[in-house]
Amino acid sequence: MMDWETFYQRFRTPDFVPGYEILHRLGGGAFGEVFKARKTSIGKTYAIKFLKLDEETQRKMVERELEQVRHLAGIDHPNLVSIEDMGVVLDVPYLVMGYAGEETLARKLKSGPLSHRDALLYFVQAARGVSALHDRRLVHFDLKPSNVFLRGEVARVGDYGLAKLMGESDMTLSVGRGTPQYMAPEILKGRADHRADIYSLGVILYEALVGAVPFEATGSGPIPLRDAGAEVELPDGVSEDFLEPLQRALDVDPDARHETVSELLAHLGQTAQAGEGILVDASGASVHPQAEPDEGEESTPDPSAEEDPTPAPAPPRSGAKETIPVPPASRGGIISGIGAGLVLAVEVLFSLIGGGLRWAFADREAASNAPVIQLGRVVILLTVLFSAGAMLLFAISNLAS
Repeated sequence: MMDWETFYQRFRTPDFVPGYEILHRLGGGAFGEVFKARKTSIGKTYAIKFLKLDEETQRKMVERELEQVRHLAGIDHPNLVSIEDMGVVLDVPYLVMGYAGEETLARKLKSGPLSHRDALLYFVQAARGVSALHDRRLVHFDLKPSNVFLRGEVARVGDYGLAKLMGESDMTLSVGRGTPQYMAPEILKGRADHRADIYSLGVILYEALVGAVPFEATGSGPIPLRDAGAEVELPDGVSEDFLEPLQRALDVDPDARHETVSELLAHLGQTAQAGEGILVDASGASVHPQAEPDEGEESTPDPSAEEDPTPAPAPPRSGAKETIPVPPASRGGIISGIGAGLVLAVEVLFSLIGGGLRWAFADREAASNAPVIQLGRVVILLTVLFSAGAMLLFAISNLAS
């Protein structure tokens, strides 16, 4: 049995989850609590979800499903929150996921409907992430705006750690799984397949455009009830181009929906290919979403957009010919150069003479060497004088120029 009281007393202690430091709570729900954490060895930020499994039957079901996490850990997609690791602490199972930011589509929708541009920008990316799951025979079954994480312009689908692996036939599901307003009607019958995710995507797109879900719960029950023949309607201000794709995605009959997420995106004029531009208006303009940099990192500029550190030359004035600037000539430069060269030549000559005399008479007696020593001193003195003269000529030349 899980000891949640001890969990909340100790979860901030160092190395509570081996190798991680838990920072603060990000959110939670019926199935678990999510915390922001930092990996102590490299300082990278992650999200850790601790699963709430208070009922024994529920616990056994989830533990079986956790065995397939190895299928999820290998998924690398720009529109999916990565699953990095799993484990158990204080009898509480947890999943370590890539940190996708604290902003969600649900929080953004609290301010009202999105523009057509932003609705498409986020929806297409979320749909691409779901398509990647389906390509690996995985179904999310709990798609909703709070599971679409936003970081800059990039959207990532998360909380798919308990996604079910598709079998050869329809899967038996618990009614308690999923969020009622976003659940496909067939889930109430306990059987559904990947087309339940397409229905949920339809609800998300409708809410992004309108600011409300298409079908609300009626009466005392939490599950939205709808007439099988009810048509999806869009209010004024929402483009009619969205109507047909939404009506098909939200059909009560799974067989009448798009067969794949790729087909739904194509109906909207988009592609399911990761990294492709997203068409955001009728003119054909496309957007490539940009993510915010990770914490502690600076955004890397586009090399093609880097500025040349050398300033560009100013454009020529109107009517004037462009010329190449030439440095001004130095006055007296030739004379000073010749004078300096002569001084250096004489200096080298005296140095050679002095050095040669000292070497030639080095082994003679001190008395007989006295005149040579005196001559060497004279040479050294002349060398110093000529050096001073050379420096003076250089100084005068620079002042004259």
